[in-house]
Amino acid sequence: MEASRAVLVAEDNEDIRELVVHQLRRMGVNVLQANNGRVAVELALSEQPALILMDMDMPVMTGFDAVKQLRSIGYVKPIYALTGHRDGPEADRALASGCDALLSKPIHSDVLWNRVNDVLSRGATA
Repeated sequence: MEASRAVLVAEDNEDIRELVVHQLRRMGVNVLQANNGRVAVELALSEQPALILMDMDMPVMTGFDAVKQLRSIGYVKPIYALTGHRDGPEADRALASGCDALLSKPIHSDVLWNRVNDVLSRGATA
């Protein structure tokens, strides 16, 4: 899988994950999937996707903890929080954990396209 065109979707809700994966595949994006934070960390480190879309409330390891762990070991690629909280303490907590931006659920396909295309078009060197 070409890492420069891959997006990791870390989401424990299967319906939401499948919807996001479907939208990304329609955009021509290679997709990796994780249903908890621990698997997300493992895939991020082994596959080096261009972007991670991280649900913050997951079992085994939360998205907050997964992002903190990745950032603590020097992972610099973009991580966007998938959250139902556009603002307030949960949004602030996601950004404080190391997320670069927020994507509010439900995710609108045009917003998803713009955010993903922006990262992929820059080559995801950030």
